[in-house]
Amino acid sequence: MIRIEQKYERLIDEILTEQNKKEREEYVSSGRLSASMLGSPLQWQVLHHYRIPPREIDPYTLRKFKRGKDIEDWFTKLIKPESQQVKAEYRGCIGYIDAMVDTISNDYDLGVIPHEIKSVTNAKFKRIISQTGADHGHILQACYYAMATNRKEFAIVYIASDDLRTKTYIYQTEEFRQTVDDIITRYDKQIESGIVPIFEPVEKWQESIKYNNYPDWLALTQEEINLKIMPYQLGQ
Repeated sequence: MIRIEQKYERLIDEILTEQNKKEREEYVSSGRLSASMLGSPLQWQVLHHYRIPPREIDPYTLRKFKRGKDIEDWFTKLIKPESQQVKAEYRGCIGYIDAMVDTISNDYDLGVIPHEIKSVTNAKFKRIISQTGADHGHILQACYYAMATNRKEFAIVYIASDDLRTKTYIYQTEEFRQTVDDIITRYDKQIESGIVPIFEPVEKWQESIKYNNYPDWLALTQEEINLKIMPYQLGQ
C-alpha cells in the first residue's frame, strides 16, 4: 500500500513539476512591475525588471498552488462576476483583476468593484481573522486594481482551502492610494539609477531562505550585487 501511495504522489509531483517547467519556459516576462509585487522588497522588484527568474517552486508548494487555483476558479464562477482576469494598467505597472463584481446583490451596494480572491490554508485563514484585516501586500495589489479602474472601493476575499469558509474585507481606495503611488515612484527611481539594491525585507517572512524568491541575492553586499547583475544589464 505504501508503495502505491508513493507512486501516486510521485506521479502528481511529476505532472505538476512538468507543467510548471513548461509554463516558465513559455512565459515571456515584460520586466514591468506587477500589481502582485507591490508588497515585495525593492530588490525583488528590480531583479524582476532584469528578467531574472525567481527560485524554482518545490513539488509540495506546487500541490498547494494547484489546490488553491482550483478553489479560486470555482469561487469566481460562483459569484458570477461582470468580468474576470481583466488587464489593468497604471503608471507603467500591470496586473490582472481576478473579478469585477457587481455588489448590488450583496450586503454592500458599491457598484462594480474589483475583487481579489485568495485561497489560503485553514491556519492562515485563522490568522487573518485574528488580525482583523487583509495582508498588507494583498491590500496594495487590490488597491492598485481599484486605482487602475477608477473605483472608490475594492474587495479582498479569503477562502479557507480545507472547509471553504470565506472572509471578505472592503477597503476605501483613498486610504492606500498614496502608498501605492509611493511604491511605484520608488521603483521607477531605482530602475532609472541602474542599481539593484541590497535586500531589505518588507515583511518578516521574506527574510527566510525558505521563502525568499531570490535566495542567491539575499546576503550579497552592494559591490557583490553590482558584479553579479552586470551580465544581465549588458544583455538588455
